[in-house]
Amino acid sequence: MKIITDCLEIVPAAFADYKLLAHYHYKQEKPSMPDQIYKIRGTQETGDAFPDPLGIILYSMPIINLHGRTTATAGYFRKARTEIGRLRLVNQKIRYISRFIVDPRFQKQGLGTWLLKDTLERQTVPIVETLTPIDFTNKIFQKQGFKLYHSPAPDWYNRFTDALIKVNVKLDTLNCPPAVHFRIQNLSPRQKGFIEKEILQFVQHFRHRKGMKNSPDRTAFFCSKLPYPQAYLIWYNPRAEPYDLTNPQNEEKTRGHRQKSAGGRERA
Repeated sequence: MKIITDCLEIVPAAFADYKLLAHYHYKQEKPSMPDQIYKIRGTQETGDAFPDPLGIILYSMPIINLHGRTTATAGYFRKARTEIGRLRLVNQKIRYISRFIVDPRFQKQGLGTWLLKDTLERQTVPIVETLTPIDFTNKIFQKQGFKLYHSPAPDWYNRFTDALIKVNVKLDTLNCPPAVHFRIQNLSPRQKGFIEKEILQFVQHFRHRKGMKNSPDRTAFFCSKLPYPQAYLIWYNPRAEPYDLTNPQNEEKTRGHRQKSAGGRERA
Protein backbone atom coordinates (compact mmCIF):
# COMPACT_ATOMS: atom_id res chain seq x y z
CA MET A 1 0.00 0.00 0.00
CA LYS A 2 2.88 2.38 0.71
CA ILE A 3 3.77 2.61 -2.98
CA ILE A 4 0.20 3.65 -3.77
CA THR A 5 -0.23 6.10 -0.91
CA ASP A 6 3.08 7.77 -1.72
CA CYS A 7 1.28 9.03 -4.81
CA LEU A 8 -1.87 10.09 -2.95
CA GLU A 9 -3.00 12.43 -0.19
CA ILE A 10 -5.96 12.87 2.17
CA VAL A 11 -7.36 16.39 2.24
CA PRO A 12 -10.53 18.21 3.34
CA ALA A 13 -13.24 17.98 0.70
CA ALA A 14 -16.62 19.44 -0.26
CA PHE A 15 -20.08 17.91 -0.62
CA ALA A 16 -19.64 18.15 -4.39
CA ASP A 17 -16.77 15.66 -4.08
CA TYR A 18 -19.06 13.22 -2.26
CA LYS A 19 -21.62 13.45 -5.07
CA LEU A 20 -19.04 12.10 -7.52
CA LEU A 21 -18.91 8.80 -5.61
CA ALA A 22 -22.42 8.77 -4.10
CA HIS A 23 -23.80 6.33 -6.68
CA TYR A 24 -21.45 3.63 -5.36
CA HIS A 25 -23.06 3.71 -1.90
CA TYR A 26 -25.85 1.28 -0.99
CA LYS A 27 -27.93 4.16 0.47
CA GLN A 28 -29.08 6.53 -2.25
CA GLU A 29 -30.83 9.08 -0.03
CA LYS A 30 -28.98 12.30 0.72
CA PRO A 31 -26.98 12.05 3.96
CA SER A 32 -27.43 14.55 6.77
CA MET A 33 -25.25 17.60 6.25
CA PRO A 34 -21.72 16.62 7.29
CA ASP A 35 -19.58 18.41 9.82
CA GLN A 36 -16.37 17.25 8.10
CA ILE A 37 -15.58 15.70 4.71
CA TYR A 38 -12.25 14.20 3.63
CA LYS A 39 -11.16 12.64 0.36
CA ILE A 40 -8.27 10.74 -1.20
CA ARG A 41 -6.81 12.28 -4.33
CA GLY A 42 -3.57 12.24 -6.27
CA THR A 43 -0.79 14.54 -5.14
CA GLN A 44 0.07 17.64 -7.13
CA GLU A 45 2.66 15.61 -9.05
CA THR A 46 0.36 12.65 -9.79
CA GLY A 47 -3.11 14.24 -9.79
CA ASP A 48 -3.75 13.65 -13.48
CA ALA A 49 -3.06 9.94 -13.07
CA PHE A 50 -5.91 9.30 -10.62
CA PRO A 51 -9.62 10.08 -10.38
CA ASP A 52 -10.50 12.84 -7.92
CA PRO A 53 -11.70 11.62 -5.51
CA LEU A 54 -10.65 7.99 -5.10
CA GLY A 55 -12.35 7.77 -1.72
CA ILE A 56 -14.53 9.90 0.54
CA ILE A 57 -15.62 9.90 4.18
CA LEU A 58 -18.31 12.07 5.79
CA TYR A 59 -18.41 12.84 9.51
CA SER A 60 -21.89 14.15 10.32
CA MET A 61 -23.65 15.39 13.42
CA PRO A 62 -25.01 12.35 15.29
CA ILE A 63 -28.47 10.85 15.24
CA ILE A 64 -30.14 11.90 18.49
CA ASN A 65 -31.29 8.40 19.58
CA LEU A 66 -29.60 5.10 18.70
CA HIS A 67 -30.34 1.80 20.40
CA GLY A 68 -26.76 0.63 19.89
CA ARG A 69 -25.36 3.76 21.54
CA THR A 70 -27.65 3.28 24.53
CA THR A 71 -26.36 -0.28 24.92
CA ALA A 72 -22.70 0.62 24.36
CA THR A 73 -22.70 3.54 26.82
CA ALA A 74 -25.03 1.99 29.42
CA GLY A 75 -27.65 4.64 28.66
CA TYR A 76 -25.30 7.53 29.46
CA PHE A 77 -26.68 9.90 26.81
CA ARG A 78 -30.27 9.28 27.93
CA LYS A 79 -29.55 10.51 31.44
CA ALA A 80 -29.46 14.21 30.61
CA ARG A 81 -32.13 16.15 32.51
CA THR A 82 -33.88 17.55 29.42
CA GLU A 83 -34.25 16.78 25.72
CA ILE A 84 -32.28 19.94 24.91
CA GLY A 85 -29.59 18.87 27.34
CA ARG A 86 -29.38 15.46 25.67
CA LEU A 87 -29.13 17.05 22.22
CA ARG A 88 -26.32 19.35 23.35
CA LEU A 89 -24.45 16.49 24.98
CA VAL A 90 -24.74 14.21 21.95
CA ASN A 91 -23.69 16.97 19.52
CA GLN A 92 -20.75 17.95 21.71
CA LYS A 93 -19.38 14.44 22.29
CA ILE A 94 -20.13 12.44 19.14
CA ARG A 95 -19.59 12.45 15.39
CA TYR A 96 -21.30 9.97 13.08
CA ILE A 97 -19.70 8.47 9.96
CA SER A 98 -22.62 8.82 7.55
CA ARG A 99 -20.80 7.82 4.36
CA PHE A 100 -17.57 5.93 3.65
CA ILE A 101 -16.83 5.10 0.01
CA VAL A 102 -13.84 3.98 -2.02
CA ASP A 103 -14.02 3.93 -5.82
CA PRO A 104 -14.55 0.21 -6.68
CA ARG A 105 -11.70 0.37 -9.19
CA PHE A 106 -9.29 1.05 -6.32
CA GLN A 107 -10.71 -1.22 -3.62
CA LYS A 108 -8.78 -4.01 -1.88
CA GLN A 109 -5.61 -1.90 -1.85
CA GLY A 110 -5.88 -0.62 1.71
CA LEU A 111 -7.18 2.82 0.77
CA GLY A 112 -10.31 2.53 2.93
CA THR A 113 -8.27 1.56 5.98
CA TRP A 114 -5.87 4.44 5.34
CA LEU A 115 -8.69 6.95 4.93
CA LEU A 116 -10.45 5.82 8.10
CA LYS A 117 -7.29 5.70 10.24
CA ASP A 118 -6.01 9.07 9.06
CA THR A 119 -9.31 10.91 9.57
CA LEU A 120 -9.96 9.34 12.99
CA GLU A 121 -6.65 10.85 14.08
CA ARG A 122 -8.04 14.28 13.16
CA GLN A 123 -11.11 13.96 15.41
CA THR A 124 -11.37 15.94 18.63
CA VAL A 125 -14.66 14.52 19.99
CA PRO A 126 -14.59 11.61 22.48
CA ILE A 127 -16.79 9.29 20.39
CA VAL A 128 -17.14 8.38 16.72
CA GLU A 129 -19.89 5.95 15.71
CA THR A 130 -21.52 4.45 12.64
CA LEU A 131 -24.22 2.03 11.51
CA THR A 132 -23.91 -0.52 8.74
CA PRO A 133 -25.83 -3.55 7.47
CA ILE A 134 -22.81 -4.82 5.54
CA ASP A 135 -20.82 -7.44 7.43
CA PHE A 136 -17.51 -7.11 5.60
CA THR A 137 -17.16 -3.41 6.43
CA ASN A 138 -17.28 -4.25 10.13
CA LYS A 139 -13.74 -5.62 9.93
CA ILE A 140 -12.39 -2.33 8.60
CA PHE A 141 -13.87 -0.46 11.55
CA GLN A 142 -12.97 -3.07 14.15
CA LYS A 143 -9.31 -3.08 13.06
CA GLN A 144 -9.23 0.63 13.94
CA GLY A 145 -10.58 -0.02 17.43
CA PHE A 146 -14.34 0.24 16.91
CA LYS A 147 -16.42 -2.04 19.13
CA LEU A 148 -19.30 -3.85 17.46
CA TYR A 149 -22.80 -4.16 18.88
CA HIS A 150 -25.49 -6.09 17.00
CA SER A 151 -28.95 -4.49 16.94
CA PRO A 152 -31.77 -6.82 15.84
CA ALA A 153 -34.28 -5.32 13.43
CA PRO A 154 -37.49 -4.12 15.11
CA ASP A 155 -40.73 -5.97 14.42
CA TRP A 156 -42.04 -3.22 12.11
CA TYR A 157 -38.98 -3.65 9.88
CA ASN A 158 -39.47 -7.40 9.69
CA ARG A 159 -43.18 -6.93 8.96
CA PHE A 160 -42.38 -4.69 5.99
CA THR A 161 -39.75 -6.97 4.48
CA ASP A 162 -42.16 -9.90 4.87
CA ALA A 163 -44.83 -7.85 3.06
CA LEU A 164 -42.49 -7.13 0.16
CA ILE A 165 -41.69 -10.83 -0.15
CA LYS A 166 -45.42 -11.65 -0.19
CA VAL A 167 -45.90 -9.53 -3.33
CA ASN A 168 -42.79 -11.08 -4.89
CA VAL A 169 -40.50 -8.05 -4.48
CA LYS A 170 -37.14 -9.71 -3.99
CA LEU A 171 -34.93 -8.12 -1.36
CA ASP A 172 -31.86 -8.40 -3.59
CA THR A 173 -33.52 -5.94 -6.03
CA LEU A 174 -33.80 -3.13 -3.45
CA ASN A 175 -30.58 -1.57 -4.77
CA CYS A 176 -32.55 -0.77 -7.94
CA PRO A 177 -35.53 1.35 -6.81
CA PRO A 178 -36.90 1.93 -10.36
CA ALA A 179 -37.28 -1.84 -10.79
CA VAL A 180 -39.01 -2.14 -7.40
CA HIS A 181 -41.34 0.74 -8.25
CA PHE A 182 -42.21 -0.81 -11.62
CA ARG A 183 -42.97 -4.14 -9.94
CA ILE A 184 -45.29 -2.51 -7.37
CA GLN A 185 -47.13 -0.41 -9.95
CA ASN A 186 -47.90 -3.55 -11.95
CA LEU A 187 -49.32 -5.65 -9.12
CA SER A 188 -52.91 -6.80 -9.11
CA PRO A 189 -55.34 -4.35 -7.44
CA ARG A 190 -55.59 -6.60 -4.38
CA GLN A 191 -51.81 -6.91 -3.97
CA LYS A 192 -51.28 -3.24 -4.69
CA GLY A 193 -53.78 -2.26 -1.99
CA PHE A 194 -52.07 -4.60 0.47
CA ILE A 195 -48.53 -3.30 -0.14
CA GLU A 196 -49.67 0.34 -0.18
CA LYS A 197 -51.04 -0.10 3.33
CA GLU A 198 -47.76 -1.71 4.45
CA ILE A 199 -45.66 1.07 2.87
CA LEU A 200 -47.69 3.76 4.63
CA GLN A 201 -47.22 1.98 7.97
CA PHE A 202 -43.48 1.66 7.34
CA VAL A 203 -42.75 5.27 6.36
CA GLN A 204 -44.71 6.67 9.30
CA HIS A 205 -41.77 5.62 11.49
CA PHE A 206 -39.65 8.28 9.76
CA ARG A 207 -40.78 11.65 11.05
CA HIS A 208 -40.20 13.74 7.91
CA ARG A 209 -41.53 11.13 5.47
CA LYS A 210 -45.01 10.36 6.86
CA GLY A 211 -46.85 12.29 4.17
CA MET A 212 -45.05 10.84 1.15
CA LYS A 213 -47.36 9.85 -1.70
CA ASN A 214 -46.95 6.93 -4.06
CA SER A 215 -44.04 7.95 -6.30
CA PRO A 216 -40.59 6.82 -7.46
CA ASP A 217 -39.10 9.05 -4.75
CA ARG A 218 -41.03 7.26 -2.02
CA THR A 219 -39.95 3.88 -3.38
CA ALA A 220 -36.33 5.05 -3.48
CA PHE A 221 -36.68 6.20 0.13
CA PHE A 222 -37.95 2.94 1.58
CA CYS A 223 -35.45 0.96 -0.51
CA SER A 224 -32.67 3.06 1.05
CA LYS A 225 -33.84 2.02 4.52
CA LEU A 226 -33.49 -1.69 3.82
CA PRO A 227 -31.82 -3.84 4.95
CA TYR A 228 -31.82 -2.76 8.59
CA PRO A 229 -28.39 -1.49 9.80
CA GLN A 230 -27.84 -4.29 12.33
CA ALA A 231 -24.25 -3.36 13.16
CA TYR A 232 -23.60 -0.41 15.48
CA LEU A 233 -19.91 0.46 15.88
CA ILE A 234 -18.41 2.86 18.43
CA TRP A 235 -14.88 4.24 18.78
CA TYR A 236 -13.51 6.05 21.83
CA ASN A 237 -10.96 8.72 21.00
CA PRO A 238 -7.82 8.27 23.13
CA ARG A 239 -6.77 11.87 22.40
CA ALA A 240 -10.05 13.55 23.39
CA GLU A 241 -10.61 15.51 26.58
CA PRO A 242 -12.07 13.15 29.22
CA TYR A 243 -15.57 13.77 30.52
CA ASP A 244 -17.75 12.66 33.40
CA LEU A 245 -18.82 9.15 32.44
CA THR A 246 -20.89 8.68 35.58
CA ASN A 247 -23.22 11.67 35.44
CA PRO A 248 -24.08 13.65 32.30
CA GLN A 249 -25.70 16.32 34.48
CA ASN A 250 -22.26 17.07 35.92
CA GLU A 251 -20.91 17.27 32.39
CA GLU A 252 -23.62 19.77 31.44
CA LYS A 253 -22.69 21.94 34.43
CA THR A 254 -19.00 21.69 33.59
CA ARG A 255 -19.72 22.63 29.98
CA GLY A 256 -21.67 25.70 31.07
CA HIS A 257 -18.87 26.73 33.43
CA ARG A 258 -16.25 26.40 30.68
CA GLN A 259 -18.28 28.54 28.31
CA LYS A 260 -18.91 31.25 30.90
CA SER A 261 -15.22 31.29 31.76
CA ALA A 262 -14.46 31.83 28.10
CA GLY A 263 -16.74 34.88 28.13
CA GLY A 264 -19.20 33.44 25.61
CA ARG A 265 -22.88 32.60 25.81
CA GLU A 266 -24.07 29.01 25.63
CA ARG A 267 -25.44 28.03 22.25
CA ALA A 268 -27.59 25.05 21.39
